[in-house]
Amino acid sequence: MTTTAISPTKAPTELSAAWTNWHAAREQTLAGEHGWLSLVGFHWLPATPTSFASLPGRWSYDDGRAVLAADVADGLVLASGPQQGVAVDSIVTASVAEAGSLLWVQDGDVVVELLLRGGRYAIRLRDPGAPERSAFAGVPAFPVDPAWIRPGHFTAYPETRRITVETARSDLRQQVTAVGTVQVEIGGQQHSLVATAGQGGRLNLSFTDQTNGRQTAPWRVVSTSVPSEKGSLVVDFNRTVNLPFVFTEFGTCPAPVAGNEVPAAVTAGEQAPIRVTGIGAGARP
Repeated sequence: MTTTAISPTKAPTELSAAWTNWHAAREQTLAGEHGWLSLVGFHWLPATPTSFASLPGRWSYDDGRAVLAADVADGLVLASGPQQGVAVDSIVTASVAEAGSLLWVQDGDVVVELLLRGGRYAIRLRDPGAPERSAFAGVPAFPVDPAWIRPGHFTAYPETRRITVETARSDLRQQVTAVGTVQVEIGGQQHSLVATAGQGGRLNLSFTDQTNGRQTAPWRVVSTSVPSEKGSLVVDFNRTVNLPFVFTEFGTCPAPVAGNEVPAAVTAGEQAPIRVTGIGAGARP
């Protein structure tokens, strides 16, 4: 996830225009051919080679690697790397780092993504014809409000901390790497939120608030600006976004660290989209 905080000194029209451009680019990424809206399946890989419905080949894991057994007649080809497009014939293996993923194999238009979560290998299917992608009409959001651009202060931990959290899946817990805390005022009170490292020196704040379950998803995330040497930064809550699990039943997104709860309504950023698949399809949570 990439987001850039906007200075609160910008005029409202400039602020709104910048947000509109950013949000349009984000929606375009979500709706990409094999983006988050294309997910249609998820399977943990077993130790014994197994076939999955509508997917050729026999899939498993062995000795720390994912294993695919198939022949040319199965029609599978490698989806990335120097051998991209080469037909799978016999056995191929692959590995990824924890929390990483790889677009591994392609079956026609469907890409099979390999991922490692909680020490277990799984595959996810990305289909350009997925119902959520076909029906996508954008991500609703609260009106842009300069008042939701807040100053904050970052205090780094002496050493990073590995913290176990729940995830969007009931059968998975993961660890996140916390780098410190961010103090930010919301609703007239100072709140301390545990931060993880973001892109380009920014910090990510995953949090819950009082809009969850009504206007917004169960939790959301926002990126800060790059902290100064003294720890000052800006949190633009207008750029609070949904994690992938909000758009698909097949996300593995980690939940916020315990205590990252804002006892106020953060009426900024993305709202929950209306889904066409999964529990609660046709309505917001």
